[in-house]
Amino acid sequence: MKIAVSSQNKIQVTGHAGKTSRFWVFNVDGDTNQIIDKELLELPKEDILHIRFHSSDNPYADHPIFDVDVLITGGAGQGFVNRLAQQGVQVIIVNEQDPEHAVVKYLEGSLELLQPHTHKRP
Repeated sequence: MKIAVSSQNKIQVTGHAGKTSRFWVFNVDGDTNQIIDKELLELPKEDILHIRFHSSDNPYADHPIFDVDVLITGGAGQGFVNRLAQQGVQVIIVNEQDPEHAVVKYLEGSLELLQPHTHKRP
């Protein structure tokens, strides 16, 4: 299982996952639910999901985030959640600040979940 965590500053879980260019990707053993390793994913500007979803001719072309099972973030809108769900990625919104603790709590089933935020349209 692969779990991505939005972490723009590479230290904390950060919000607005659609505008994030840095994610920690944790590889988890499916049998033991133990973290095997983690790697930093740094997206080029054109692959930032907000740009991809709103400015690309092919927003659902191959993307490294589409290869994860779960994306943990500090904030995302319902549209973002829906778009990733279409790619088989579950978006989890949390208050937890430490990326690894967020993953461990998720695997334990003890992670407190938040709702997507709403965008106000003019």
